[in-house]
Amino acid sequence: MLVSSYNLDNILHISNSIGDGPASPFWLDGWLKWNEEMWNLKSERVLYTSAGKDFPRMEGVLYTDKNGNVRMPPRNPYLPFLFSTSGTDKPDRVYRQYLDIMDVFTADLLKRGIRGKIALPPGFIDARPFQWKGMDVGLHYTFLQTLPYDLSLSDSSIKNKINKAKKMGYSIKQSNDWVAVLHSLKETEEAKSFSHHTDYSAIFRCSELLGSNSFLGYVGYDSTGEPVAGGLRLLMSSGVVIDWSQGAVREHLNNGIIQLMYNYVLDDAYNRGGKLFDWTGANTPPVALAKSAWGSVLTPYLVIRSKDYRYTARTVVNFFLKRK
Repeated sequence: MLVSSYNLDNILHISNSIGDGPASPFWLDGWLKWNEEMWNLKSERVLYTSAGKDFPRMEGVLYTDKNGNVRMPPRNPYLPFLFSTSGTDKPDRVYRQYLDIMDVFTADLLKRGIRGKIALPPGFIDARPFQWKGMDVGLHYTFLQTLPYDLSLSDSSIKNKINKAKKMGYSIKQSNDWVAVLHSLKETEEAKSFSHHTDYSAIFRCSELLGSNSFLGYVGYDSTGEPVAGGLRLLMSSGVVIDWSQGAVREHLNNGIIQLMYNYVLDDAYNRGGKLFDWTGANTPPVALAKSAWGSVLTPYLVIRSKDYRYTARTVVNFFLKRK
């Protein structure tokens, strides 16, 4: 029995509501290749089993640097992993099988070494196997939304902004105009003092490797036809849609262009076969509040770090910074 990284039915996420198989675009060969080229890392598809049996098992992808240490590539919210039981639905057996596999997994992580931190996808919420091995584990959060989405579940402000944007003549379309998309992303980067770490060549290369069915660009236009918003999504048909990047020209934000964009994207993602929309991130108050307004479900995921000398150094530095 497959335990999907996105199932929320119970604490071990036993039932698979989005199909029997890897359902995230983070599994795609093109995505692995792009990460290798972008960050000078090596991708490796890994499989963990117990006592030489096919099941239970956990499969996933690790990225390693030139020293063989496991690294978390930039622009990846988490690594793709799936855990499968032997087919039992007895909670005690599922629990033991999970612990057996996680024992193998954690041993491999410790052997390889972790540089920085890595994250497991939503669905893996039991931090204890890592803590028992002396690792530091924290929680990050995202919002998940099943498709088709129900606009009636969203806050009234969402509907009001969508209607406002329509009345002002804004429009959205799916587009491979990477220049227009990048312009909007740059506007947001400058306004919020951060970087997406993906320039035109990186976006174009990602579109080449993933293809038009999995790498989707969207552009929002004002009433004159000027592009004023843009975003990028990663899609796995019959699976997960990743809300990868979004930006807009600042003076258009209050006119509802972002809400109109997401209204279009959520519908388009469903029409293309998407089953679950992952808003990828809810770790700052303003971002979390904006995403929660759509009626999506707040969902935790694990962030894991080795307690090596770097961890000790960071702990000491943070301790003295807090004392100032």
